[in-house]
Amino acid sequence: MIALSGKPARRWLSGAALALAAGCTPAPKPRAVAVQITGFVFAPATANAAPGDTVVWTNRDLVPHSATELDGSWDSGAIAPGGTWRHVVTDGDTAGYKCAFHPNMTGRIAPR
Repeated sequence: MIALSGKPARRWLSGAALALAAGCTPAPKPRAVAVQITGFVFAPATANAAPGDTVVWTNRDLVPHSATELDGSWDSGAIAPGGTWRHVVTDGDTAGYKCAFHPNMTGRIAPR
């Protein structure tokens, strides 16, 4: 058995106790989630993303499109043909969105 004493040992034990209390499960690393705009659709229609992830829309069509949250809380503005727009997902961003220019184009961000 190794004897631990003194301030460094107490700090180590406190850190170990916090890690155990937290379940020792590291937080998932943020990732990029790609959404292609092609043929007047968002593909995939549902982007699975967690808070901290970045959703990246790329416009592959010949006309501008947007990614506009249905309640207006975020909006890409016009994404030019060949252009991209990025949005970092926050808590509560699991809602639908549409193209402001073509409202029949819809998509969704859902929890992963």
